[in-house]
Amino acid sequence: MIGKVFFNRAPLTQNRFAELPLGAVTPEGWLKDQLDAAAKGLTGQLYKFWPDVKDSAWRGGEGDDWERAPYYMDGLVPLAYLTGSEELKSVAREYIEWTLNSQKEDGSFGPEKNDDWWPRMVMLKALWQYYTATGDKRVPEMMLRYFAYEYRTLPQRPLREWACARGAENMLMVAALYNLTGKAFLVKLMSLLRDQTSDWTAYFDTFSYKQSLSRALPWSEMVRGLDQEEGLTWEGRKYYRREYHFTHVVNSAMGLKFPGVVHMIKSGFKENDGFVTGYENLMRYHGVASGLFTGDEHISGPSPRQGTETCAVAELMYTCESLMTTGSSEKMLGDVLEKAAFNGLPAAQSGDNLTHQYDQQANQVRCTVEKRDWYNNSDDSNTFGLEPNFGCCTANLHQGWPKYVSHLWYAAQGEGFLCQSYAPCRVRFLSGDVPVVIRVDTQYPFEETVRVRVETGRKKTFPLYFRVPGWASGAACQMGGDRFDLTPGDIFKLEREWDRDEITLTFPMKPRVTRWHRQTAAVEVGPLVMAFHPAETWEKIKDHPFVPDYQVTTTDPWNWAILPDTVRVEFGKDPAGAFKNGAYPVRAYVMAAPVPQWTLKGGSADDPPVSPSVPRSQLREIELVPYGDTSLRITQFPVARVED
Repeated sequence: MIGKVFFNRAPLTQNRFAELPLGAVTPEGWLKDQLDAAAKGLTGQLYKFWPDVKDSAWRGGEGDDWERAPYYMDGLVPLAYLTGSEELKSVAREYIEWTLNSQKEDGSFGPEKNDDWWPRMVMLKALWQYYTATGDKRVPEMMLRYFAYEYRTLPQRPLREWACARGAENMLMVAALYNLTGKAFLVKLMSLLRDQTSDWTAYFDTFSYKQSLSRALPWSEMVRGLDQEEGLTWEGRKYYRREYHFTHVVNSAMGLKFPGVVHMIKSGFKENDGFVTGYENLMRYHGVASGLFTGDEHISGPSPRQGTETCAVAELMYTCESLMTTGSSEKMLGDVLEKAAFNGLPAAQSGDNLTHQYDQQANQVRCTVEKRDWYNNSDDSNTFGLEPNFGCCTANLHQGWPKYVSHLWYAAQGEGFLCQSYAPCRVRFLSGDVPVVIRVDTQYPFEETVRVRVETGRKKTFPLYFRVPGWASGAACQMGGDRFDLTPGDIFKLEREWDRDEITLTFPMKPRVTRWHRQTAAVEVGPLVMAFHPAETWEKIKDHPFVPDYQVTTTDPWNWAILPDTVRVEFGKDPAGAFKNGAYPVRAYVMAAPVPQWTLKGGSADDPPVSPSVPRSQLREIELVPYGDTSLRITQFPVARVED
């Protein structure tokens, strides 16, 4: 077991939970299948053929010298060490070694032709994961020299553009190194980075963009404002650049971590609850039933026909994962994480993990090259392929599943452990000097029961913490003859002397109907969003090396209105079918009727009609399946008004 756990040192705000080193948590069951698919799919193949990473300057080549390879490493490093693939470890080390060897005497590192702070922030995250997996001391030594360089240089060359919007990523790595080394200047560097980073805390608190950006600030005006040749004053240009970055969907997903990260050095109410405030505002004005807020490319309102960028899904997950270690409010983090991981992440990729979308829609009935109501994305944005619209997601989506695995469990104060999310896995680490193995045996999120087995090298007392999902009314914990009723949204603590013990957690997955834009209804079962899934026809529309582009269409009817009080659920017995591979592990059924007036608008389903009238004779039961199993879907349904 390589690696140690580092809780916050003073003067950073005390935290209850800290990250376990990469490799302490390993996947099993359906989750292992997901990582194996990624290793066989795009993550495991991209370095062979995509010029942006194959020939990257971060590998010593003449290619891209910005964010592409750092993004790729941020997912490849954890995937390589979680799957144990020697091939992928070897590839990752090529980039790692080049990066370590690129450091100059002044502490700077990376490609000489591009001095942007932003891609270095991403590469630092990859380096830190590599360090926790291997114990390679060159990494913290290199980071310490680089942070000293930042501390000297930032006053004269401050963060700009993307780095300014995303400075919390840099702050997280500074905090990690401070907790390892105790070097006092690192706390001062965190404050310097905070002062140069966009103030997401204030932005989410006041939240001025309560409608689709296409109506609030048209793209033509945004571009004109960003164009320094248009005669704008410096203040005017600064205004437009600020609005551009605050309303960018991926920046928003990253920015949600800023208040909690700042909480480590400035602990106030707005910082403590900043994630909750920000996420609730984004969902109130731009949210869809999948648990995502729209942004195609910028925040785009609550219509289920708008898109959400895949990068935003991956970054929202990492925000939830990283905030558990900051000492800020832990409310909602696990629920938001699971909803993104079990719905938006798999939906945006093909079952073989080779192709992906740039934008996904909650109501998506055609993935074709057509004009849609995107704010400023291209016509191919919801097709599946190598790099639809823009290559950032091609580089960045890889972090989703591996980081989810490594953040299922955390170390807890008192030499204990926290389970943040439930999926089949194994934890191997130490409680003090006592080896501990925790085995999670479950088909969750496709079943209600989670069985946790704890084995210790010798008897040892420590706490185990279990997050109780906010939707889990009637949740319970059983251990031996003891039964505990659990409070939804709480973190349950179980402290005792452990030896060889088994805990059974039950999270009743009663179907819930939630309401959304234009009085639409969505069906949810536990953390899964359910969707009507028409038959899909995949057609290759463009060839690339290794990964073609596809359009996805259907001839099935999709325009259903439902009766929400008729929902019933069936759980399958084969979780191996998880997420576009095999049989649906969960199905819901609901009475519905077709709505002929609900049709396509452009290439998308139009906004659903409000309370359409349907004849009782047209009612029939339709099947709903997990959102993550679909590439075409209807998720937000109009509610039928039945007439005899």
